[in-house]
Amino acid sequence: MKSPARKHFETTLAAKQAAAPSGAAAVPAEAGIAAKFRALLASHKAILKAIQSRVEKANVKAELLPEYDSYIDGVMTAQAGAQDDILVTIMLWRLDTGDINGALEIAAYALDSGMTMPEGFNRNIATTILDEIADNEPAIEQLPALLNAIELTNGFDMPDEVRAKAHKAAGTLLADTDPASAVNHLKTALQFNPKCGVKTLITKLEKLIADADTKPADA
Repeated sequence: MKSPARKHFETTLAAKQAAAPSGAAAVPAEAGIAAKFRALLASHKAILKAIQSRVEKANVKAELLPEYDSYIDGVMTAQAGAQDDILVTIMLWRLDTGDINGALEIAAYALDSGMTMPEGFNRNIATTILDEIADNEPAIEQLPALLNAIELTNGFDMPDEVRAKAHKAAGTLLADTDPASAVNHLKTALQFNPKCGVKTLITKLEKLIADADTKPADA
């Protein structure tokens, strides 16, 4: 386990390197920190490649993620905006391990900076983050993160089916507590994908809303 002093040292170096102008010569220690984490990531990817179980891979990623905290903190502190495949990969690992808020923190910075997915991925960051969250059937406690992801990725290009899936998930989770908002999300899902299977729920919720509006107030 890294000492607090070591973590602070790595965070500082990562921030300095990330903030350095493009093409500028890096101080050896600063250049070395990026090389160190690239090598670390490569070794960890080799470990993960040998594991067939997705569940076990997620468990291993959860164990490995803390080793990157100092690097991520440094890059996020610098806010330089340069493409960083290590950062984006850790975003994906956080998603895989259920740390949705942690993934969204990186995604917000990556999207604002115009970063792209690492080589080998076909989808852009916005599509990946929204699809992965919506595809995992989020529970009610994950609703705030899902709504955050919908807002965060608004305006970015992606397949209509992905947006429909996200709005359907949000509408379904909101159905019991906020029918009006649920209907808005479900109708948005229907606009993006007419075959997304929300018409019955929309009809049910609209009836509930109408019945509530016509119910006489207590004397």
